[in-house]
Amino acid sequence: MMKLLLVYGHLLGTCLALGMMAMTDLRLLSRVAGYRVVIEPPSTFELRVITSALVLLLTTGAMLIILGLHENPNYVIGNEKLQAKLVLVALLCANALVLHLGVFHHLSRMRPVAMWTKRQRDAVAISVGLSNSMWLYCAFLGIARTWNQGMPMQLVLLIGLALFAAMACGARLVLGFAARSEPKGSPDWIDQLKRVLNEPAPPSRAFDETMVLPDDDRIRLRRAA
Repeated sequence: MMKLLLVYGHLLGTCLALGMMAMTDLRLLSRVAGYRVVIEPPSTFELRVITSALVLLLTTGAMLIILGLHENPNYVIGNEKLQAKLVLVALLCANALVLHLGVFHHLSRMRPVAMWTKRQRDAVAISVGLSNSMWLYCAFLGIARTWNQGMPMQLVLLIGLALFAAMACGARLVLGFAARSEPKGSPDWIDQLKRVLNEPAPPSRAFDETMVLPDDDRIRLRRAA
């Protein structure tokens, strides 16, 4: 019963962290369509939720490992996927410190992305890409039971590295898209895409008599009455 409760708590922590991360990323993505984009750091509430989720995950994960070692002394040594996950979790925690002490401090200056140096954009893209990729990949490793036996540690880490590279490149592309301070004289694909994203949605058509279906006699009778 104890193990089942720990697994449930671990699952809740994962859902909480991924959900808050997705909300934060979507909020930031909604702002890059304009010009002179300013990316704000996560709010205090968002940071508290993600930090609480991380603490819950670390606590329940450590207790699950202790239970596993109690049942099987080779629980960690004989599971290379778990060894790789421990390495990735340690990397995720170290990157969390970098985000709090470096990246978020930089974002708090409220400077437009267009004023960032190339080095600053690269640093933010790498740290954010590492955070997003490791959260997603560690969550996947938690349910990849078929990898517990026979999956080499090097391969697990290599897949994580590929995912991190893809996420970092995507974040760098988004920052490059957000760095446009004003439209060019001859609009390129960035200006055209920003214009499409900024186009207002067409107004919904008001309900009128022409929208009533011919066979809706009951509606007509009620209106006549």
